[in-house]
Amino acid sequence: MKIFFAVFILFITSSFFFACTKVGSTAPENVHQEDQNDDIFPVITIAKPTDNQVYANGDSIIIEGKSTDNKVMYKGKVILKNDITSGIVAEQLFETHFLSVLNFRVAYKASVTAATDFTIAAEFQDHGLNVSTKTLKVKVNP
Repeated sequence: MKIFFAVFILFITSSFFFACTKVGSTAPENVHQEDQNDDIFPVITIAKPTDNQVYANGDSIIIEGKSTDNKVMYKGKVILKNDITSGIVAEQLFETHFLSVLNFRVAYKASVTAATDFTIAAEFQDHGLNVSTKTLKVKVNP
């Protein structure tokens, strides 16, 4: 019975392993293809928060918005940086090869002992290698 159980576990494990690998796949590993005809930059909209919005210690800073492109987006990131320490306290990365709209939502529960400014930065790139950025500031009071 123990041998049957061991063989069964080995079979299940190897089946799972081969099902999750790209063995025999004809799809290329890197599907990014530069579009030489794309000269229109992505448009970034940050719906929340507003520039210079003030929060209290313990509040959640919620960053919501989207990046759109006339063709197809490639990659992007949204970061929240503490301006005093220069440390990134929240970050979300994106990569796509077929979407023309990327929605984003990043949340961070603020914890400060002194009034602190934070920078929100969104950067997105399309397959034409056009890069757009948008930044805004928020403040957290203790």
